Amino acid sequence: MEIYNLINIYADKFIPIFIRIAVMLSFIPFIGARQTPVMIRAALSIALTLMLLPIVKVDFSDPARALFEAFFVGSAMGLTTRIILGAIEMSAQWISLAMGLTMAAVFNPAFGETLSPLSLFYTMLSMVLFFVFDVHFYLIEGIVRSFDITSLHYTGVFSSVMKLNAFFFPIAFKIAAPVLMVQLLVNLGMGFLSKTIPQANIFFISFPLLITLGIIFIILSIPVSIMVISKAFINVKDTIMVITR
Repeated sequence: MEIYNLINIYADKFIPIFIRIAVMLSFIPFIGARQTPVMIRAALSIALTLMLLPIVKVDFSDPARALFEAFFVGSAMGLTTRIILGAIEMSAQWISLAMGLTMAAVFNPAFGETLSPLSLFYTMLSMVLFFVFDVHFYLIEGIVRSFDITSLHYTGVFSSVMKLNAFFFPIAFKIAAPVLMVQLLVNLGMGFLSKTIPQANIFFISFPLLITLGIIFIILSIPVSIMVISKAFINVKDTIMVITR
């Protein structure tokens, strides 16, 4: 009953805040995945909306504009995170391709598609770091700060998201580079060996060697990957601050 009264008091605020949060959450893996029950996503969106109702100011004089801005800002906030997580997913795909693990595919509920086990591992790692580095707090702060903007600059928001998109391939390459370099050196060595000993079946030697060395260097490069991902999330924070300034 208290929640019902709270919604009645802030009825004009509820819908714009709810739309911003619901659209933002729909871009975050696991939370916004198709396999996540709609009731859970709706409950989380309503809970965050009720938390923000007493502290934000919403200009609802033009309902159409308020709803459009809510959808636009929510999409921009969600994309800032989705771009980074997509880059991590891309790096895992490159590593899987180099190691020959693309055939061992599993279903990834985060993106709703079939991916390699390494892709699922890196996705899980990125989501753990997402909460460890408090990126979810940056998103909530960005939603709160977005209501303080009197005039939303659509081109500025769009250009900020596009600038963050420029980090997509550099982030993916930095994460995958250590393993890819080892795989390249092993393939070159196996190529020279096949020319030296043409009667030897190099394939049966190289395949387990590639997988073994790949797993070893994935473990050794985890600190580097964490450092790259942490810096990428800092870029997310900066982009959110630019969008909401």
